Amino acid sequence: MESTFFWLLWSATAGICVWKMAEGFLRPKLILEWPFLACAMWSYFYGYKAFAAKLFLNDYLTHGSEILGQFIPLQCLIAILLGWRYAKQSKKSYHPTPSKYSGFIAWLIGSALLLIGAWGNFSVMRVVASGSLHPEEASAYWYLLFYVGFPGLTIALWSLLKKPPIPLRLILWIILALELLIFMFPQVFTVRRGPLFSAVIILLLTPPLTRRKPPNPIIFCGGLAIVAMAMLLFVQARNTLYRGGSWSDTIAAIDLGDILKEQGDQPDDNEYINNCEVISTIFHNGKYQYGTGDLGLFLHWIPRSMWPSKPNLGEGYYSDEELFGDIAEDTGDRLLGHGAATGGVATSFLQYGFLCPFFWFGLSWAFGKVYARIHHQDDPRWLFCYVGFMCASHWLVSQSFAAAFVPGMCFQAIPFLVFTAFGGLLKTKELKSKVTRTRTPARILSRRAL
Repeated sequence: MESTFFWLLWSATAGICVWKMAEGFLRPKLILEWPFLACAMWSYFYGYKAFAAKLFLNDYLTHGSEILGQFIPLQCLIAILLGWRYAKQSKKSYHPTPSKYSGFIAWLIGSALLLIGAWGNFSVMRVVASGSLHPEEASAYWYLLFYVGFPGLTIALWSLLKKPPIPLRLILWIILALELLIFMFPQVFTVRRGPLFSAVIILLLTPPLTRRKPPNPIIFCGGLAIVAMAMLLFVQARNTLYRGGSWSDTIAAIDLGDILKEQGDQPDDNEYINNCEVISTIFHNGKYQYGTGDLGLFLHWIPRSMWPSKPNLGEGYYSDEELFGDIAEDTGDRLLGHGAATGGVATSFLQYGFLCPFFWFGLSWAFGKVYARIHHQDDPRWLFCYVGFMCASHWLVSQSFAAAFVPGMCFQAIPFLVFTAFGGLLKTKELKSKVTRTRTPARILSRRAL
C-alpha cells in the first residue's frame, strides 16, 4: 500500500513537471519564467532521484519516509505554480515608463565588478594553495567578494544588448568575453557547480529579457541541458580531483555512461535520501525551527570575529549537531554531510513544517511580481533582481534557502547600490537634456520677478 501511494505521488510530480516543461517549450515566452526552471529541477531531484532511490536504495527509506518525502515536494511545487499564477493575474497594472539608463558607463561599472570578483577569487585561492588560510580567523566577506562578479556580468551584458548600441560595441564584447573567461576559469578548474550554473543562467536570460523577445527554445533548453550535464560531470570529477588526483587521472576516470546512474544509486550523492530522512525525522520528533533559522540569516552578516559563538548558516535553536544525532537515531543512518545535501524542500519543512508550501508560494508570488515589472517598466533594476534570483535558485532547490541567501543577497544588493550611487551617470543623454530644458511655472515666475 505504501509503495502504491508513493508511486501515485511520484506520478503526479513527474506529470506536472513534464506538462510545464512541454508548455514552456511550445510557448517560448514561458521558458523565461521561474516555474519552468523550477519544474526542471524538481524533475531531477524529486523525479529521477526519487525513482532511483525507490528502486535501488529502498533500504535507506525507513518507516515509509518516502511517502512524506514525496508528498511535501509535490505540495511545494504546486504552491510555486499557484504563487506565480496569482502574481500574473493580479489586477494591479504597471504603467510603461521610458528607459532611464543606458550607455558606456554601465559597461565600465559592470566590467569593473567582474574583475573585482575575479581578483577576490584568485586571492582566496592563492592563500588556500599556500596553506596559510585559517577559516576561524579569515573574514567571510573576503570570500564573498567573488559573488560581486555575477551582477557585474549582468550589468555589462545588459549595456551591450540595450538599444541604441553604444560605441565600439564589438571591442567591448571581446573584452567582456575575456574577462568572463578569467572570472570563470578557476570555478571550472575546481569543478564548482553553483558558479557555473549562475554564469550560464545570466547568459541565457539577460538577452531575451533585455530585448523583450522570447528565446529560441532549442538554444535555451540546449544551454540548460549542457550546463546540467557539465554539473553532473563535475560531481564525478570531484571523486578523483578532491582526493589528490591529477586532472589526467580525473579525465581518465570520467565515464559518461555512469553519470546519471551514480547520481541515482549511490546514497552519498542522492539528495532524495537526505530529503526523506530529514522530513521523516522532524515529523516524528516535532522539533521544528519555527523560522528561527531563516530569521537568523539577517544576523549572520555580523563577522564571527565580533560574535565567536555565532550559529552556523541557517541554524536556529535546533542545532545541526542535535539534528544529525536525531536522524541517526530515527533512521539508523547518519548520511547527512557525506556528499549530498538535504534539499531546499526538506530545510523549509524543518523551518515551517506543513506550512512550508506557503513559504514557496510567497517566494514565487514575489518574484512573479518582479517578472511582471520587467515587461511593464523599462527599468533594468527589476531585470537584475529577477536574474539574480534565478541564479541563486540552484542553491535554493538543491541545498537550502540559507545556502541561497548569501549569494542571492549579493546578486540583489550590488545592482541596487550601483544604480543608487551612479544613477546620474547612467541616465541617458536625452533624459538629462530634457530635464535641464524643462522649467516649472513657479520657477519661471520667480525668475521674472527677479
